[in-house]
Amino acid sequence: MTDIQIFDELFVKENQLMTEKFQIWLKYSLFTWQWWFGFILFFIAIIFWMNFRKKESTDRLLYSGFFVAISASALDLIGDSLGLFHYHYEVLPFTSNYVPWSICILPIVVMVFLQIKPNLNPFLKAAIFSTLGSLITLPFLSLIGIYHAVKWNYFYSFIILGVIYLIAHFFVQRNHFEQIN
Repeated sequence: MTDIQIFDELFVKENQLMTEKFQIWLKYSLFTWQWWFGFILFFIAIIFWMNFRKKESTDRLLYSGFFVAISASALDLIGDSLGLFHYHYEVLPFTSNYVPWSICILPIVVMVFLQIKPNLNPFLKAAIFSTLGSLITLPFLSLIGIYHAVKWNYFYSFIILGVIYLIAHFFVQRNHFEQIN
């Protein structure tokens, strides 16, 4: 069997599993209370952000928020792929992350933290953010059946979320933007 045939065979297996995952999502996840929880949480967070954000800093905050969303989504993909943890009741069926968490809640909380008391020590803010995210929210998501840690410790998330916050803080402080003419 050639390399190409091996990759093609793997593609067929992955496609079959995704089809099965979609069928399970339709039957057991879509429109459950956990699905509605994520769906509503997503929109409440966006509405909150639209009303609460410091309007004149929107672009700068979104710069950091996009970094958080991309980082959290990529790390969720890696963690799920390695079998470290996974999510149930995804709002969208073909993702390896919990969209309300990775794409919405984490970035919005970071952006809110960045604009509140901007001169407060970023390490203190990172510690508070990490505690809220990894030691309060993830156990809650686990309690209601959305998050399932397989080979993962909440402390790992504490460290990762702290680093993500500090990098987002670094990005929001950048002043090296030149006009595009």
